[in-house]
Amino acid sequence: MIHGTVSENALYKAFQHQVDSRPDAAALLLDSTSNTARECSWRALSVVVDQIADRIATVFSTTTTVRCITHASDNSDADIVIALASMKLGMTEAPLDRRMESSELLRRRNYIGGIWIDDHFKRQIATELVEAADSSSTDGSNHSKWSHPANNCHPGKLPPRSEKASLILWTSGTTSEPLAVQLSAESLHANAAAKLKAVPQQQSDLRLTMLPISHAYARTCDFGTWLLSGCTLALCLGYQSMLRRLKELRPHLINTVPAVASRMLQSPPANLVNLRLLGCGGAPLDTVSFMKWNERGVTVIQGYGLTEAGPVISSATPFNAMPGLVGEPVEGWEIAIKQGQLFVRGQHSMLGYLRQQEATNHRMTDDGWLATGDLVERDRKTRQLRILGRVDDVIILPSGRKIYPASIEHDIEQIEGIQHALLHYKAELQLWLDLAVDADEAVVTKEALQILSRQAATLKCTVHFFQPALSIEAGELTAKETIRRGRIIEERLSDHAGS
Repeated sequence: MIHGTVSENALYKAFQHQVDSRPDAAALLLDSTSNTARECSWRALSVVVDQIADRIATVFSTTTTVRCITHASDNSDADIVIALASMKLGMTEAPLDRRMESSELLRRRNYIGGIWIDDHFKRQIATELVEAADSSSTDGSNHSKWSHPANNCHPGKLPPRSEKASLILWTSGTTSEPLAVQLSAESLHANAAAKLKAVPQQQSDLRLTMLPISHAYARTCDFGTWLLSGCTLALCLGYQSMLRRLKELRPHLINTVPAVASRMLQSPPANLVNLRLLGCGGAPLDTVSFMKWNERGVTVIQGYGLTEAGPVISSATPFNAMPGLVGEPVEGWEIAIKQGQLFVRGQHSMLGYLRQQEATNHRMTDDGWLATGDLVERDRKTRQLRILGRVDDVIILPSGRKIYPASIEHDIEQIEGIQHALLHYKAELQLWLDLAVDADEAVVTKEALQILSRQAATLKCTVHFFQPALSIEAGELTAKETIRRGRIIEERLSDHAGS
């Protein structure tokens, strides 16, 4: 084992604090087809993390590979162990969203390098988690059986650390090709602590994670705040997986995206009786849905950020949450608004893009200011931020008039049957719609034209439909199911594809 190793990673220290102070409290509710609510204590989790860290260290002691752990993440319990083992070893972790196209996953894997954790290894981790959980529950005072890894490996000296990055996550690519963002242990800890200060949670809370922890939102607002607060965590990925886990769990906290938040209102899942806070990111939740959740006694927490910022820049609190606003900047940020664009500076910022110095220099100034690329304004009454859209998305008509498509697209997407909307100018202003399977084209067209007729600039806009529908698999939607505008325009609309 790695006897006497003390990680300098602040989030790992938070984990160790939970292990030392509350060893028998439930850390995870393991996901299993046979028993979805099996409790895994902080102590049992720590034992497995130690075992896996030993095995990973052994691999690195016999190779000269890049000091990085790469794996395909699908929000399994094994992903949690790998994340913690990486922190313990002071190594860089680079989780990749398993749902992306296989060719893109392979490209990112090769681009990052390092050691690859395969599915066989992950299944071993899952088995050992169950065994450790069972051992801890039957005899919490004696866990010597689990004090050494099953293969009895003893690592040699780890190669020297050459990177400052604790985590590599990819941008969603909404406006350009995805880039690998390097985040330090310090920034990840600071961002999670700032989010937790804005939205406190308790040790007695159960947090259900349904967004990918291979992306920044869930990585900080679910995983990071879990370690700092010491609440209990349960994992799933996607809406159907969430419904399955809700059959046996009663969570207090869920982070999601607007499409799922609205869907949960239309067909309420079981066991939401304890739900207190619903975090909603990626896009604004419509006012009607916001207020409906409020009527149910659930506060919707909207925030704003980007991967390069760790990701949280601003967050509402349980005391100031309002529809259409994303809260005030969280602790640790300086902000400046120049010509409508938001710039931020603080301890949460990325180290830079991996092997993309020119892109890093374009995004960050020498004195630390990060250009968000987003147009914002501060609400006069509350001083909270309001997001207006992307700088690059502004459409300038031949008349010189500017159109900010985000707010118009948001209004269009509230029409029943419309999944996504995209405004585009090519000789004429066009509205492209991505419809649900059972949507009536004539009905949604009529309602969309009514919204477009509200302002003169969009009065003559034409309506078109994406065929086939947009998808994550094709790289047209992000993991949060928001549109990747640049890719869609380049691959679908450059030759006026569609119908």
